[in-house]
Amino acid sequence: MTVLEGLEAVRKRPGMYIGSTGVRGLHHLVYEVVDNSVDEALAGHCSEVQVVIHPDNSITVTDDGRGIPVAVMEKEGKPAVEVVLTVLHAGGKFGEGEGYKVSGGLHGVGVSVVNALSERLTVTVRRDGFSHTQDYARGVPQGPLVQGEPTDETGTSIHFLPDAEIMDESEFDFSILEQRLRETAFLTRGLKIGIKDERGEGKAAEFQYEGGIEDFVVYLNENKDPIGKKVIFFEAETPDGAVEVAMQWNTTYQESVFSFANNINTHEGGTHLSGFRSALTGTMNKFALDKGMLKEKDAKLAGEDIREGLTAVISAKLAEPQFEGQTKTKLGNPAMAGFVQNIVNTKLAEFLEENPQEGTAIIKKAVAAAQARSAARKARDLARNKSGALANSALPGKLAECSVRDPALREIFIVEGDSAGGSAKQGRDRNTQAVLPLRGKILNVEKSRIDKVLQNAEIQALITALGTGIRDEFDIEKARYHKIILMTDADVDGAHIRTLALTLIFREMPELIEAGYVYIAKPPLYKIKRGNQVRYIERESELEEILLSDKWDKFRITDRDGKQFNITETRWQKFGRLLKQYEGWAAALRAEHGNDIVTFLEESAILDESVAGSVAAIELISRAGIEGSPYETSMVEEDEIDIVVRAVETRTGLARTLRMRRSLFDQPEYKSLVRVHQELLQLAGTPPFSIVLGDVEEEALSFAALRPAVLRVAQKGVTMSRFKGLGEMNADQLGETTMNPASRTLAKVNVEDAAEADRIFSMLMGDQVEPRRDFIETNARLVANLDV
Repeated sequence: MTVLEGLEAVRKRPGMYIGSTGVRGLHHLVYEVVDNSVDEALAGHCSEVQVVIHPDNSITVTDDGRGIPVAVMEKEGKPAVEVVLTVLHAGGKFGEGEGYKVSGGLHGVGVSVVNALSERLTVTVRRDGFSHTQDYARGVPQGPLVQGEPTDETGTSIHFLPDAEIMDESEFDFSILEQRLRETAFLTRGLKIGIKDERGEGKAAEFQYEGGIEDFVVYLNENKDPIGKKVIFFEAETPDGAVEVAMQWNTTYQESVFSFANNINTHEGGTHLSGFRSALTGTMNKFALDKGMLKEKDAKLAGEDIREGLTAVISAKLAEPQFEGQTKTKLGNPAMAGFVQNIVNTKLAEFLEENPQEGTAIIKKAVAAAQARSAARKARDLARNKSGALANSALPGKLAECSVRDPALREIFIVEGDSAGGSAKQGRDRNTQAVLPLRGKILNVEKSRIDKVLQNAEIQALITALGTGIRDEFDIEKARYHKIILMTDADVDGAHIRTLALTLIFREMPELIEAGYVYIAKPPLYKIKRGNQVRYIERESELEEILLSDKWDKFRITDRDGKQFNITETRWQKFGRLLKQYEGWAAALRAEHGNDIVTFLEESAILDESVAGSVAAIELISRAGIEGSPYETSMVEEDEIDIVVRAVETRTGLARTLRMRRSLFDQPEYKSLVRVHQELLQLAGTPPFSIVLGDVEEEALSFAALRPAVLRVAQKGVTMSRFKGLGEMNADQLGETTMNPASRTLAKVNVEDAAEADRIFSMLMGDQVEPRRDFIETNARLVANLDV
């Protein structure tokens, strides 16, 4: 039996520590580092955190906290910072007075996991009057902690590049990080958090909320019409922790209640949420009775009636949180239920007594919700009594049912229209696959109360087919299928129908998403035909794999010196990873200095010879004829700010005059470009390249041009066609490419951030037009393919 120790275990089983090696795990690396800074803020020692996405998709997180301790720990014989970075669960306990009373982060594995899963990491600590730096590669120190320049500042900076050998994804999504950091700022009152993206357009954002979760509720309600002028807020502390509650009703029909414990989104709820709900229902019913809006003989208002249109955030901070549930996001501390219930009972009653008009408006809305719920129940009962559309014994007539009875083996395709439904029914496996066609666009549940929702025939058919019921009648155990697959055309109408169906599920049956039962079909992008062989391809990366798979040893790629680049799958993947970094740093320099300057740097010998500083650059340029360089160069003039160069292309005689700033050669982006350029030189050789495959030949003048040139050469003899949607496929193609479990690709629907998802659904599907128009105007230029 093999026993894995320390960071080796993290690299061997990364999913155990960060959830996955895909998009979620990649971004979780950033959260782990940011959580350290937030812990400093919760302890009162940090006021600002800055996150930077660099052009090569590396990340720097900087804070102004106390700085990770650098003194040597007696037991380990190493500086504390090195222990934190190399030992699991070592953070947060640095000695007397320096530990954290309340700590965020779910797994508690800390920055050591980030270090283990990074190709390289550099930590810089400003503490004890000096700056201290240490470099790591894949979790291993590359030298001792080095004391640097004196400084009066304190804080920690961690710069890391995720290891592409382990992570399946390497491209950080600005919007995902932005949402998480915004939420963190709401939950950490007063903390300033900034994010800057040095790639492409250079997006940036900064968050600081002195109102904390009160501002969070305002943000969540910004696309809704609030009831009442201000957010209801109260807080309380105990020796073991604290709780904050912010709430405000609006005119919509949806409940938006979010709970957090130590900044963790407890989307499975827990004791703090149950205490809040219990107190809310009791207090509002008592107010309604006291004001005569309910009589003693009347049925009490149900919790879901009172919560209709409620937006609330409950944030608990605990010294010893107990998490349970399938995903460890359900708070289990028993004492928290009573504590929250008492504080909500007391404070909410005080608010209602001081604001009776607002309380009356809320009760009126709850009464209307109760009436609608009663009407919906009567309609369901009537339908059952008549063996109608909602009766499980009378499934929708247009449902093509499957024969197997075990729900875990059954799946249902929700398709657009009878035409696509006919193809799907022919292409399916009748044993395990059911098909339900939806005629037209179903009702938008975001704008409708439950009684109206259940009058819609298509929604009735969908709810009946799924079998779980909705709202208070929902029962996950009654799910008739464990895979609910939305399969619509890749056009505007298909996207709209898919969005309406997702809105229904998200609002009325969110547990199906939490259980992992909801999927979106992903039809292939390409059909490739080579001889008699036909392949369907869903991803661009897969296209490259197929084009090159049988040609690795057939390419002849030589550089300018005749050195051969023998490509194998491993070398080509490494080349691709380095090229991404290279293009990132080059793009950052292009944005500041212009395309001509960076192209000259790439194609001349400046990067080849790792020129450092403007003096060395002037010396190299002045040599005129550099052996092997595609340019003959000469100095035109130089001053304290600029270098003016005349470059003549040796092959064409084309002359250009380029003005470069001296400061360019001292920029971190330039130095990073030089470093990656050198790695590419060692791997592939020196541009320009000649690519030969059989009787096909191409030339690539730079590293960036080499990859597309290789793919163009590899594509000879291959016929490719691109699909636009399901309508272009006949039944057997649809079955083979999009329905067959052995060959299809499905995207599981997850809710990464329930609060942000709630806000997006309200914005895109709700009553207010202005926020939707702003969203469209902001994002219209990002649309690549528009079907009008």
